[in-house]
Amino acid sequence: MSTTRRRKKHVIDRDFDPNRWAHLAFALGGFMGAWVFSNLVEDGWAIIHSYYPQIGRPVPFTANGIGIGIALIATIIAWRREKWFKFMCEVAIEVSQVIWPTRTETRAATVVVIVITLICSVLLSGMDLFWSSITDWLYGI
Repeated sequence: MSTTRRRKKHVIDRDFDPNRWAHLAFALGGFMGAWVFSNLVEDGWAIIHSYYPQIGRPVPFTANGIGIGIALIATIIAWRREKWFKFMCEVAIEVSQVIWPTRTETRAATVVVIVITLICSVLLSGMDLFWSSITDWLYGI
């Protein structure tokens, strides 16, 4: 007789932790802020250069460094504010309680949106054709 060994299923405890999602939101916000501030610094530098050419042309490496530095400082300040962190945790809790639609509900809603869009586009194109023919007739073109 052969004995079959049963494998234990590894159960990973994945309790919902809103702090984890709040940390992720702040980190992603920091990355987005770095991109925005880098572009803002470079564009602002280019505008100032157009008025005061003695400043020199914007250097992308320096502008990116300044933008990333501003974003890093802003992210750390925002992250350490207890009120803001608590708000992000509450947002994560609220989002976790959302009842998301099923695949069939999503498909049905998508079909409704497409049909309504087609109907509206046909109506608008008909009205546009009507009004353009009226204005052409009035102007005698």
